[in-house]
Amino acid sequence: MSYLSDLAQKENINLQDCITFIKDNGDILAVNIEYVGIKQRQDKLTSVNFSMAPKQVKQLNDFFDDLNNGEIFYYDISQTGAVPVNYRGLSGVTKRVTTNSDAVFDVSLIMQPAQNMPKDNYFSPTCDCCTLHHIL
Repeated sequence: MSYLSDLAQKENINLQDCITFIKDNGDILAVNIEYVGIKQRQDKLTSVNFSMAPKQVKQLNDFFDDLNNGEIFYYDISQTGAVPVNYRGLSGVTKRVTTNSDAVFDVSLIMQPAQNMPKDNYFSPTCDCCTLHHIL
């Protein structure tokens, strides 16, 4: 993760104030946490809700544009450690109605905890008639 620190220094970003998204190919997106709200649903899906300017929404869309449903990426909130998750999609972008002259757009990222259970955690049944044989 030294690359992340180098990038933060180059771009003058305080990673303590950001949620960082990292793809396997090395692409990184840091979003200030003041624009973010996080909700976890009962079905284990997590919604990361963004309220930001059009330029930032474009960067967010561009970052997640090439991810497929179920593909793994990582997020890191305020440098607490990267957490692997499965990408489940972005919601449509909606414009928030405000009296302020600055345009604010809302978009939600849906992700699911990545559960990679190593194959060696399972045991092989000893016969075809055992009650656990169907899970393999």
